[in-house]
Amino acid sequence: GAALVAGIAAGADDPALRRYELPNLDTLELRLPVGWMDNVDQPAGGGPPTIELGPIEGAPFQVFVTPEWADPTASEIRELPALRDAIRDSAERIRPQAVESFLEVRQLNGANGVGYYFAATDRDPRADEFKYMSQGVLQVGELTVWFTVLTNDGQDTVAVEALTILQTAVHRRTGLDRR
Repeated sequence: GAALVAGIAAGADDPALRRYELPNLDTLELRLPVGWMDNVDQPAGGGPPTIELGPIEGAPFQVFVTPEWADPTASEIRELPALRDAIRDSAERIRPQAVESFLEVRQLNGANGVGYYFAATDRDPRADEFKYMSQGVLQVGELTVWFTVLTNDGQDTVAVEALTILQTAVHRRTGLDRR
């Protein structure tokens, strides 16, 4: 059946490994912890998809991962200072709603690139909102991966696991976009 085919396609030897084919035909590989599920929102027109991760059961949390790729005609990858500035700007926009008076932008070292992120606590979350947020960007090979992690009390491990997923992510170039 279809379930069997999907299992083989994802690598039957490693049930946690997910491969996402991007509109430029490259793939992004993420290794999900036990108990996590994924859902891909692919916008019309071939723009970057957003991969939403969450729990199969239990208290809700949300992790959003959006991989961007460089234009195949552009030779340079995004410069790290520009990525750091983008995350610093994001932190400044969020700071008025945060408990923290200063949101430190931290470096994030991945297996296949470097990035930056910050963590904030919502001062007054509504009932349907999350209390904690980590947001950042990480270079994964030639991809620029933007991410947001939303959690509540007692979910400290979720943010740690989410960063681990990103730090171990792999970009596989197919070269199919260069034909």
